[in-house]
Amino acid sequence: MRIRDLLLALTPLLMAVACEPAEVNDSLKAEIVVLSESPMWLDSEQSMGEIEYTIKNGNTSTKLEATSNVRWANIVEIKEDRVSFVVLKNEDAGDRRGTINLKYGDARAEVTIYQHVRVDEDFSATTTAGSMFRHSNNDSGVHNYFVVLSKDGIKDDGTLYPSGKYYCFDLYATEVVSKEESVATIPNGTYRLATDGNIGDREMNYMYSYYVYMGQEVGMADAEVVVEDGKIVANVALANGENHRVEYNGSLEIPVYDATVTEGLSTLTGPHTFEIKGGVFVGAFVGDLMYNGCNTCQVYLYEYLDYETGEERGDQFQIDLQLPSGSRDVVGTYTHGTSEGHFIPGSAEDLGGQYMQQNSWYMTAGYIDFAPMVRGSIKVENLGGSTYLFTIDTVDDKGNAIKGTFEGDGEFIDW
Repeated sequence: MRIRDLLLALTPLLMAVACEPAEVNDSLKAEIVVLSESPMWLDSEQSMGEIEYTIKNGNTSTKLEATSNVRWANIVEIKEDRVSFVVLKNEDAGDRRGTINLKYGDARAEVTIYQHVRVDEDFSATTTAGSMFRHSNNDSGVHNYFVVLSKDGIKDDGTLYPSGKYYCFDLYATEVVSKEESVATIPNGTYRLATDGNIGDREMNYMYSYYVYMGQEVGMADAEVVVEDGKIVANVALANGENHRVEYNGSLEIPVYDATVTEGLSTLTGPHTFEIKGGVFVGAFVGDLMYNGCNTCQVYLYEYLDYETGEERGDQFQIDLQLPSGSRDVVGTYTHGTSEGHFIPGSAEDLGGQYMQQNSWYMTAGYIDFAPMVRGSIKVENLGGSTYLFTIDTVDDKGNAIKGTFEGDGEFIDW
């Protein structure tokens, strides 16, 4: 058979094969392939962003859809290969996170977007000196980690350097992470500023969280502190309108403050009562003695004191009262503790077998008798002018009552 005749004979068969419909592979599903980086970071100002993509196994009838899950990011345009969106200026206290969701038929994809906070100062801290841990003193079970971040640390006398910059965060957590009794480790987590007075786990108290520069305290309008192993990152919106970012890398161990004084320092062998009139006192405002945002007023009471000769007789008291930051009003009732509205319990520093008294004490002239006041209450009243009445109802470290009234004239000064 000639080739021409063979082709003519096969033509009906070829046409039948050509007319058979192509087999459809239903296993090929559409897929969105995101070509842009995720997560995507944008700066704090209003700006545009673009997400590049391609569709695998697409068709001409299906169109891509894009939505944002946050109000500060809005879709502007959807093209065949990219999605354009705009982010509004970030006025928040910290970086913020959102998601751009892509949909193509049954296919889904998402791109995480972050926007930096506006930063007026980016501060790298090198020390947590001045920080302190306190066990919960109530039934809340939430413990206090007062964290101070700076480059300068603190002086030997426990005060701040006048030209230093200090970021103080009053953090709270339910965990107590401690390798030994004298130190505690700041727990990991994200701590946010609480302003309602009910401080819970992973929150910080706005009353005692502040920024100090050149001796001036600035409160925090908003703040977020992220603690990870060996690292602290804080984004802070200050009350003066500035935004600061603080980062610290190093040990998260801080000293434990124990309000329980060394046992047995009191020389009293029984209760001591008194009623003093015509006494003399001086009150000194010494600033944030305990690094918890309070203004400490150290009040010294003398049953008898001759200013010219320095002669002292009778009972004496040293009382450390915790006032609100910036306050000079001592009138009120104080219970034992270290925060606002308390008197700091008496304790002692061991100087190699000799003890230096600290905070609230009773004593007699010449220190013949002395006793730390560790529990109870102290009420302060102004009787007019420079005359004040102190009603003391306390207990020493041996359980002896120290109770009575002290009425006297005096003055309050800045230390």
